[in-house]
Amino acid sequence: MGSNVQYPFVLCFALCWMSLFVLSDATSISCTIEIPLDMITGLQKTEQTDAGCEESWNGLQALLQQTRQNLTECHQREESSKVLDTPHTSCQPQLEELEKQAEETLRMINADQRSQLLYEEIELAKLKKEFAGLHKQLKSVQDDFKGFYQRLLLIYIDLGDIRRTLYYYHLLVSLKEPNLFRTIVNFVYTSQKHENRRLENLLALVKHLPTTAEQKELYSMIQPEIMKRNTQHFSFLAMIASLDMGKFVDGKEQSEFKTLRDAMFQLVMKRWKFQMLGGNYQDIVNFAKKYPTYFQQISVRVATVHPQYWFKFSYSQFVTYPNRLPLPKQKLEAFQTILRQVKQRNKTYFPYFLAKLAVQVDICEKYIKQNYNELDTKDELVKLKLQFSDFEKTNGYEYYLKNVDKLTKTKPPMPANPNRPKTRGGLTGRR
Repeated sequence: MGSNVQYPFVLCFALCWMSLFVLSDATSISCTIEIPLDMITGLQKTEQTDAGCEESWNGLQALLQQTRQNLTECHQREESSKVLDTPHTSCQPQLEELEKQAEETLRMINADQRSQLLYEEIELAKLKKEFAGLHKQLKSVQDDFKGFYQRLLLIYIDLGDIRRTLYYYHLLVSLKEPNLFRTIVNFVYTSQKHENRRLENLLALVKHLPTTAEQKELYSMIQPEIMKRNTQHFSFLAMIASLDMGKFVDGKEQSEFKTLRDAMFQLVMKRWKFQMLGGNYQDIVNFAKKYPTYFQQISVRVATVHPQYWFKFSYSQFVTYPNRLPLPKQKLEAFQTILRQVKQRNKTYFPYFLAKLAVQVDICEKYIKQNYNELDTKDELVKLKLQFSDFEKTNGYEYYLKNVDKLTKTKPPMPANPNRPKTRGGLTGRR
């Protein structure tokens, strides 16, 4: 078994070398060797076909010749690679030259790039400088415009032009003008001669500001300035400011803003009430004439005398106060307030007080008929007259008016009231 296996391989190897020898020496003498066909096809690693011996032999020779050529080329490549690896070959200088050229090209490219980058950096710096200059110019122009708008704002405050003042106020707010309220308040008080007029204009402006926060902030700056000045904290300006601030005050809540408002309101109200007790109604009447809407908010309080002063002042003078007020509605409301106090404090000797009051009501009625449409106040006037009979059902308004001389001839005695103050201070106590 073993000899049968080894024989074909030995024969194949011999045939291969024989074929190579025949191919390499064309002048050799031809010999005829008998070889099985399956052995030839086995050497070619192909399946046996119907081809004859000659065709198979030619195929084997072609295969061996191709194999020889492949081996020769492989050998040549191997030898060539060994030669190129030596430092004395002609390729190495070319390679080094190419490397130098590549390095030079890269250096030039880097130099160009650095030069371009430097140029761009310089240009960028120039642009930044130009931009900074333009920005500075723009800011300067904006500052100029803001200064211009600010001057116009202050001018229109001085003129009392609310519409134009609000326009420039909103413009400056949109430009984020800092400390705008402080600038406005400082402007109001730059001239003592004009500060009252400017403050009056500013107070008319504040309530038109868009937000509650803005209004409260400005009022909080105005209040301390008013309180510093005797010409303002006793005047109608303080009253207007305190009434406007009162819109943002909750009576039960304690806050810094409420404290500012209450301090100013109580100061001016106390002043006006003491003026009234002394028979000086000028500030109150002027306020009622110029600001009737504001006066409506305090009219009852102004005409109400504290009980401890009811017997300390001149009632005869006090009852003339309503007829000094400019409007019929204001007059009638003041009479109602006085009559209510007479009813509360003079339950026994009331005819004297009612007779004095009836005379003034008659003067008011005649004034209304001459200057106004009496129908507008007819109901209020009738209601007022009817209240005179609340004291005595048999005697009404007409009775006290017709008998004024008799009823006011003798002053009523002072009531024996242990709570009545024993001292009268600087007040006369006239009734």
